[in-house]
Amino acid sequence: MKTRYLLLFLLLSITTYSQEKFDVFFDFNIDVPNESSAKNFQNWISENPKAEITKIHGYCDSVDDKSYNKELSIKRINAVIKILKKNKLQLSKNVELMPFGKDFKLSSNQNENRKVTLFYDLPKQQKISVLTNEEIPTDSDINAKIVKEANSLVIKFKNAKKGDIITIDNIYFHLDSDKIIEKSKPILLGLYNILLQNPNLKIKVNGHICCNADDKDLKLSSKRAQSIYIYLVEKEVLFARVFHEGFGSSQPIYKIPEKNDSEKLANRRVEILIVEK
Repeated sequence: MKTRYLLLFLLLSITTYSQEKFDVFFDFNIDVPNESSAKNFQNWISENPKAEITKIHGYCDSVDDKSYNKELSIKRINAVIKILKKNKLQLSKNVELMPFGKDFKLSSNQNENRKVTLFYDLPKQQKISVLTNEEIPTDSDINAKIVKEANSLVIKFKNAKKGDIITIDNIYFHLDSDKIIEKSKPILLGLYNILLQNPNLKIKVNGHICCNADDKDLKLSSKRAQSIYIYLVEKEVLFARVFHEGFGSSQPIYKIPEKNDSEKLANRRVEILIVEK
């Protein structure tokens, strides 16, 4: 039996922005912020809890070769993303992650080159009403389905080839939120393990929702796809192997409005596009 939530009005935000930036510094050949910068970073987070991160650029000093430095820049970006996520700061749905090796204007002061630069927006909120419509399964429904789906993932990916789309069922989120229900985590862990065991695999996470007649409203599906992306990046899957996009209700399997619960469930899905294998 499913609990139904119909025609709920949420207050979301449209915003005007001013672009800002903040630097996080690292010691030589280290991929976590140095002590002084870590404190400044936490102070910045406390002062800017509503900041939306639009770009994260990673840099290194001039020591070592370009390839090694770019790999270190990626690790530094991942370290900063972990801190941002831990403190629940918002990353833009199209956040730009850019590692640099030596292909940037180096400062004569090497300490200034060992950094990650955050570009962010500070919103001024204006409230509007948005119509949403969603159903969340009960715990008993989830338990049985999660185990079955987690066990079938390996077979799905083993048989897939480049360009194929794999539908992952039973990844559930809290109502009208991008927060993943805890009992869905085994499926994400299964996806992470598949990426771990297949180092050449690159994927794109596609998010879809049901029930929304406005097929241009991509916000919720984008944030949910991004949540899965961030989960994988936090587990140190290189962000160059995972992409994400939200499609809202623009690609329904069944025409909206759906006729029944099964059609809504089919439309409300997460798909994985095999980008490279």
